[in-house]
Amino acid sequence: MKHIEQNAQTQANIKKAFISLINEKGFSNLTVSDITRTAGISRGTFYVHFTDKFALLEHLENTIHQSIAAAIQSNIDYAIDNTPNNKAEELFNTFNAALDYADSERETIRTLFSEKGDPQFFNQIKDLVDDMISSKLIASNGHYSDIIPIDYTKQIAIYSILNIIRHWLNKEHPESPAEIATILMRSRFLAPHDLLVFDDGQA
Repeated sequence: MKHIEQNAQTQANIKKAFISLINEKGFSNLTVSDITRTAGISRGTFYVHFTDKFALLEHLENTIHQSIAAAIQSNIDYAIDNTPNNKAEELFNTFNAALDYADSERETIRTLFSEKGDPQFFNQIKDLVDDMISSKLIASNGHYSDIIPIDYTKQIAIYSILNIIRHWLNKEHPESPAEIATILMRSRFLAPHDLLVFDDGQA
């Protein structure tokens, strides 16, 4: 058990050093030597866990992707078994557990989403959310509106969710996961023109 705990602590130190260095130098510019020096470990110890910085990046991204997918699927399964009358509320409440997880990994996700990290990771999470919404709509006999071409409808729905979440992750004093879930749910019922308010007599 002690060996397992040591390995876990070493990986945590590597991860912390890696994220710090991405913020400082950018993923493209950092080296394994940078990671080992910042983490206070030998190169040999690093290579016990990862073959290079690309393997470390892939490991972190896969862990986040799988954890978010599991959180979303868990809530979807619960919602299907405990179906409320409000389908829209049910759909966006499936984000609750995923937002809790994102909050716990805020710095890592924020860094990977940034230009210094792996901007393509944002697209991977976008595809995950797309799959989640599509499967939930099918399970609930729903569908995307065709008021405008459906490919645009999907982009508006998915990117509005993810951009709100990305903004939340970047805030210095962010709302709680429960508060941001409420904001996400309420935003679903607002058209863009609902967010622009003009006082009487103002252009």
